[in-house]
Amino acid sequence: MLTTAQQLTAVLDHWQSGKGPLYQQLADAIVALAESGSLEHGARLPSERALATELHLSRNTVTSAYQQLREIGWLEVKPGAAPRLGSLSRGVAALSAQDRFSKILTGRYEPLVAFNTASPPPAPAVTEALADLEGFLGGKPAVGNGYAALGDRDLVLAVTDHLRALGIPARADEIVITSGAQQALWLLVTMLAGPHRPVALESFTYPGVFDAIQAAGSRPLALPMRDQGLDAEGAAKLLRAARPELAYLTTFHNPTGTAMTDEAVQRVLAAAAASGTTVIDDRTIGDLTLTGEPRRPLAAYASGAAVITVGGMSKVFWGGLRVGWLHTNATLAAQLRHRRAAMDLGSPALFQRVAARLLRDRFEDTLAWRLSALRESLAATRTAVSEHGLDWTWHEPEGGPSLWVRLGSGNADRFSERAEAAGAPVAPGSAFEVLPGAADGHFRLPFYLPPEQMRLGVKMLADRAA
Repeated sequence: MLTTAQQLTAVLDHWQSGKGPLYQQLADAIVALAESGSLEHGARLPSERALATELHLSRNTVTSAYQQLREIGWLEVKPGAAPRLGSLSRGVAALSAQDRFSKILTGRYEPLVAFNTASPPPAPAVTEALADLEGFLGGKPAVGNGYAALGDRDLVLAVTDHLRALGIPARADEIVITSGAQQALWLLVTMLAGPHRPVALESFTYPGVFDAIQAAGSRPLALPMRDQGLDAEGAAKLLRAARPELAYLTTFHNPTGTAMTDEAVQRVLAAAAASGTTVIDDRTIGDLTLTGEPRRPLAAYASGAAVITVGGMSKVFWGGLRVGWLHTNATLAAQLRHRRAAMDLGSPALFQRVAARLLRDRFEDTLAWRLSALRESLAATRTAVSEHGLDWTWHEPEGGPSLWVRLGSGNADRFSERAEAAGAPVAPGSAFEVLPGAADGHFRLPFYLPPEQMRLGVKMLADRAA
């Protein structure tokens, strides 16, 4: 497990510069670790001399940082005793896992333009299938008792073939069918994580993972990010040092749309193998390649690391099917399959049958349609932002359905509140960050909607929220 000094070093290295004087950076780093759960209420901190030595800082810098934290209630100091994290470190000021997730969900009423959720409308293949289920399935849609708790056999085989086409040597007994990729992720984290070792995450990531980590009794460990994506060298060092139970990674990073190079992937996987860390490769948006060549799944690399692949129908076809999957070793798959069945008896058998046919017969043409639609909507978004003179900036995504937008000025949480009031809600950066402050000034802007709706939504944000 990382020492307090090592955790602080990782945060300070991630921030680098531009966060104010050193004592302020150190104080902010301690607060960030406390709010993320990496340091718990009551945790003992090193003495001023010891921390100064370990961080290669002057003692005056550490003294000033500790003094500031005492004044605002983050540190409790008793004569003759080491300083401890005080009452504010209970995380009252931080977003709960449920708060984070709620930022990306549609409420009771559908907004005029739903920018807060990165989920697409149904693809034409889905609409056609649901309009004539009997014709699409080649027989009566309602058969049997309606349950396929352990996974429809045709769907399991279709997923197996789909993964093999991606380069993963999958077998049918290694597949678990789930109610979407979110359930697959929750099953894995709550099964494999625990209180003794953390779960490593990109320093801002998909909000749905936080609730699973909390339910497992574990805590997040932030892997450093740069503008170009995951800092592979820094992440590898942290994995080797902290030896987390799990590392949750995304093919195209959610929400920035960046992707690791082959060299970066190999470096991170080698570190995971050396540290005994199981990697969860979330490929939920992994097929949505906007530039360059499609990215290989992590399980297709001969790395020696234990890799579990998560995927689903939601981002190419439609989330309303509620069909996802995971691929792991046969022993763990059998355990997860029965654990998952005990939760809800599986996705409806009818939708599993529909998903099997869609995945086997309509994947390629639907993916081509979806990518074309995404590129058109992205182009419309760029034009609308320019036309309204908005000072938003972003790095062009390599894949995925979202822009990670930096506001030219202003607070992203307040901007999010104004956007919701305007009828075009967006998810602020705080919903995605592991370390508070890692996503300052950012919000996620999905471009799944048709071009005309993207233009309308940007106009609404420009007129009423910017």
